[in-house]
Amino acid sequence: MLSVVKSVKDVDNLLTEVRKLFTPKHFMELIQAAVFIVLAIVAIKIIVFIIKKAGKKKDVDPSLLKFFIRITYILGFVTIIMKVLSMLHFSGAGLIAAFSAGAAALALALKDNLTDLTGGIVILFTKPFQTGDFIEFSDHKGYVEKIDLMHTYIRTYDDTNVVIPNSCITTTEVTNYTKNPEVRVQIFVPISYEADFQEVQKILLSVCGSVNYVINNENFSPKVRLERFSESSVDMVVRVWTNFKTYWDVYYGLMEGIKKEFENRDITIPYNQLDVHIDKQ
Repeated sequence: MLSVVKSVKDVDNLLTEVRKLFTPKHFMELIQAAVFIVLAIVAIKIIVFIIKKAGKKKDVDPSLLKFFIRITYILGFVTIIMKVLSMLHFSGAGLIAAFSAGAAALALALKDNLTDLTGGIVILFTKPFQTGDFIEFSDHKGYVEKIDLMHTYIRTYDDTNVVIPNSCITTTEVTNYTKNPEVRVQIFVPISYEADFQEVQKILLSVCGSVNYVINNENFSPKVRLERFSESSVDMVVRVWTNFKTYWDVYYGLMEGIKKEFENRDITIPYNQLDVHIDKQ
């Protein structure tokens, strides 16, 4: 019986404390906090809208723009939480201490990913490549689909999505073909030692002129030269320039054009052979 009475008193005391929270003064503080939250969220939305509009006007990289938007949201909502708790008379020093402890624990838990995070920030701000660029990294070639804080996403020629940790990219050589859109296509063409290499040179130049997308101006013009003397052939080199987007069109166009023109002119491409001489005693 005594335990029941004690329990009733405990519940009554708890309800009394709860009622104290819902005083007119406290209601006003809650209303003020709610109004502040609504206005602050609207302000954040306006700031994000301005950032998006300015980013598009200045042609900012989409990944970098997303980074700024994400940071804006994070800082905005952290500010809202701190301000609301302060309005409700929570200890500011205690909140800061708790936030610092939480941040330290989070950093310790994610220490292995901090290098990727740092790499993402470095890529976004130094801009060795941007979204849409065509890059070569390690064994992969493709278009940059997205640059995140932790990873970079690449779509290769065979439509494969490759996810690369940013820490790997910042510590390894990356070739960006988009920075200079003109790329060189180089093909080695072996001919026999008996062939007239000057005549072959003219034929190869003619093939270069017949292939679509080959650039031919004062800065970039097709070149055909005698490159080297091999064991079974004389090797000619064909060098032309094109836009990186049409690289393979030009490459295969040259290969097919050279083969067809050699067949029409009865020019043979030698293959490795071994001559054996028998000395009769």
